[in-house]
Amino acid sequence: RETGLARVADGIRQRGGVAIPVAADLTSDESIARLLATAQAEAGPVDVLVNNAGYAVWKPLEETALAEWDRTFAVNVRAAARLSAAVLPGMQARRFGRIINIASEAGVAIVPGLAAYCVSKHALVALTEVIQDGNHDNGIKAWVICPGFVDTDMGYVVPGANPANFLTVEEVVDMARYLLHTGDNVKLGPQILLRTMRNPMEG
Repeated sequence: RETGLARVADGIRQRGGVAIPVAADLTSDESIARLLATAQAEAGPVDVLVNNAGYAVWKPLEETALAEWDRTFAVNVRAAARLSAAVLPGMQARRFGRIINIASEAGVAIVPGLAAYCVSKHALVALTEVIQDGNHDNGIKAWVICPGFVDTDMGYVVPGANPANFLTVEEVVDMARYLLHTGDNVKLGPQILLRTMRNPMEG
């Protein structure tokens, strides 16, 4: 969303950073291509890629429409695969790169009522393992952070959950920042499970 992007970009600039917000529809190949072209033209080669977009519908398998399956996989898996495939050759040539995929606890466990989301996040975990397995000797690291419930709009999809007990966005960001600062000799993951100490389903 453009308004949210602009707000984040302003915060980065106020702290002395550089931000180039580009609104994109990750279900559209043309939009993804435009995003990549703009990023590389404005900021240069991509050394760090964080795939953080997510989409979910609260439905069991038998009630999930094909269009909902398609959108879930387009946003949660296909876009991450497309973006990763686009930046990997450059990372391999420079022998340096970091890819962080944001999955979910639903990527390592089953959450009843989130059929398409669970399957897509399991696929995102597998994608991360494929990236890491193929680049052990290229100076490239790939991780998949699997947080429990996070206090975002998507968290409200889950009936009966208590957002006061969710992880904060900052806690997930802190984990991503920690991973990006690990030394070249440090091996973690690629799966990083991140949970709150509180039960998200308790009031």
